[in-house]
Amino acid sequence: MAAFSGCPMPSKPDGGLTVLPDGGKPVQRSEFLRAAGQCALRSSTSFQTAAHAFAANPSKQTWATAMTAWSRVEAMQFGPTASSTTPGGRDSRDQIYSWPLVSRCAVEETLTADGYSGDVGALLINRRGLAAAEVLLFTNPDEVTCGNTAAWMALTPTERAARKQAAAAAIALDVQTRADALVAAWGPFVETLATAGPGNSTYPTVAGALNRVSDSVFFLDAAMKDAKLAGPLGLKTCTATPPCLDLLESQYAKHNTANLRGNLLGLRELMEGCDDASFNGIGFDDLIDAQGAFSVTTRLDASLQAAQVALDALDEPDLSESLVSDPASVRAVYDALKGVTDLMKSEFLTVLDVELPMGLEGDND
Repeated sequence: MAAFSGCPMPSKPDGGLTVLPDGGKPVQRSEFLRAAGQCALRSSTSFQTAAHAFAANPSKQTWATAMTAWSRVEAMQFGPTASSTTPGGRDSRDQIYSWPLVSRCAVEETLTADGYSGDVGALLINRRGLAAAEVLLFTNPDEVTCGNTAAWMALTPTERAARKQAAAAAIALDVQTRADALVAAWGPFVETLATAGPGNSTYPTVAGALNRVSDSVFFLDAAMKDAKLAGPLGLKTCTATPPCLDLLESQYAKHNTANLRGNLLGLRELMEGCDDASFNGIGFDDLIDAQGAFSVTTRLDASLQAAQVALDALDEPDLSESLVSDPASVRAVYDALKGVTDLMKSEFLTVLDVELPMGLEGDND
């Protein structure tokens, strides 16, 4: 493992064991992997509880609670939550929340064809999940813009609203089923992650397992900083005069700021610790300390706290309003997140001897 040359190595007064400045012993990678898995399981279990409440009473409020809980899980895309193209992945993320593969038209086509009365789980991911439920719950209950609009208008207003609510209920039950499956998968997978190394068919090396977890925290760069903020701010993708509100994540519920806060919570738990609301416990910063790169830890934690402060400073109910009335405050969030990702793309990778996720190579933004 490479240590960052610009930071002092920890002292070894006993000639062997590294002693940290607070007198403790350095965290081992296997300890971190177990803690990361337990954190993902804990977050998934919280989401499961919210998903059950959503299925029991599909409403705007229960959707918002489930979405907030999911946003925390979404930042932990390793193990079962991750893509099936990665070790242990089960595509749980896309099955529960397909953004940015979201299509109001696809949802309404399924609705007008009465497609939600059958096997919802067999539908394409852009026709179900939390994103589809947002379309159904937060658009005009009497209106559709796609599908068999003539047949839809032949229904009474009461029938239309009931059809939308029934479709949302069917989707909510599917979300609950997938939340249950995610928690069931994470239960034994914590041990799989913690015992990475020879004899482990999923993670034959500890380094490989660590790289999968480190890949997940770059969600902060690709999704939060670039997709959720840079686009709407007009810094990327936006081809009109900013703000580009049509690029926002939550178009109908206006849940954008809440989603970002949930995402940042999940990321800070992996980075700083998941034991309590004060981010105590084992995180990536402890692994960095174990390499003696104490100044990197200090700057990383400070940059994460600065991002939290900037995000909490958004006064408006949602990002969609902040972009219009106070774009400078949104730009401050973007800049604060960039401060974190700049560290992650340099010293974080170097100290931990992990690789940048595929797709981000050469991305210096």
